[in-house]
Order: sequence, then C-alpha cells, then structure tokens
Amino acid sequence: MKNSALFHWYKREKRLLFGLSACIITVLLVLLAQAIDREMARAEKAMFTTVLTDLNAMLIFKTAEKVAQNNKQEIKKFVNHNPMEWMDETPVNYSGVEEGDYAHVAPGHWFFSKREKAIIYRVINKDMVELTDTDETEFMRFRVVLDYLDHNRNQQFDEPTERLIGLKLKPLQGYQWRPL
Repeated sequence: MKNSALFHWYKREKRLLFGLSACIITVLLVLLAQAIDREMARAEKAMFTTVLTDLNAMLIFKTAEKVAQNNKQEIKKFVNHNPMEWMDETPVNYSGVEEGDYAHVAPGHWFFSKREKAIIYRVINKDMVELTDTDETEFMRFRVVLDYLDHNRNQQFDEPTERLIGLKLKPLQGYQWRPL
C-alpha cells in the first residue's frame, strides 16, 4: 500500500511536468515566431533598399556615361524609362514589364508598369511600411526623372537657365519603413 501512494504521486508529478513543459514550449514557439516575423521584415527592407540603391547607382552610371560621351542632351531621353533594362543583371525579384493588372505579381517583387511609366515594388509586410499620398497599401512606385537645380522653383527643367545634374529615381508617393 505504501508503494501505491508513492506511485500515484509520481504519476501526478509526471503530468504536472508534462503540462508545464508543454506551456514553456508553447511560449518559446510564440516568441520564436515573432522573432522570425521581425527578421523577415528586416530582410524585406534590406532587399528593397539594396535594389533601390542599385537602381540609383545605375542612373548615376548612365548620367556619367552620357557626360563622358559629351551627349548630355541624351539624358532627357531616359526619363520615364525602365531602369532595369540598363542593368547587367536584374535582381532575382524583378518580374519584368507589366501592362495591366498587378494582382498576379508576387509580393516582394519589382516590376515596370508601361501604363504608369514607373518601377513598382509590391510590399510583403504591408504593416511595416507606411505609404502616404495613395490609397493603395502594397505598391511603392518610383519613376526615373531629371535631377536639376530648379532656380525658379517651377518644378520643370528650363534648359537655358537651369543646370542639369543627371537622373534620379523619384518616389511617386511618400513612404516610411516602421521601426522594428
């Protein structure tokens, strides 16, 4: 009989340890999932920033190429063009040129809209990016524009009086990555 009471306590202690272990494992899994989500958001921001930096570098290169060839006037022809065409290797997350609906473009991918004449990024973590000046929450738009000194502040390049600097990628709406 003595052993039966001891066995009963041991059996109950085993269930208690199992339940406690299951709770601890569940809490750790939830924390791990949250950490993975944060790191995925950081990775998306890093990938986005890398491609944006590469595109801006390509525009600087195109400008320097035309200046070196003494064809500065040709720089104006590149406005509203697809900057991905000028890259030796396009990013792995570039989907190409789109003409109509963008619903089939995978989140985390870039594409060029012929209709809008803009390079567009489809956001994966929509809650991590704040877009302003737009109703859409998942597409970040950029356009190749002239970079120049706007002396008369009319937001147009007036050739004889204003100095052309080159090309740049201009965001078509405000955006800000939320802190992680």
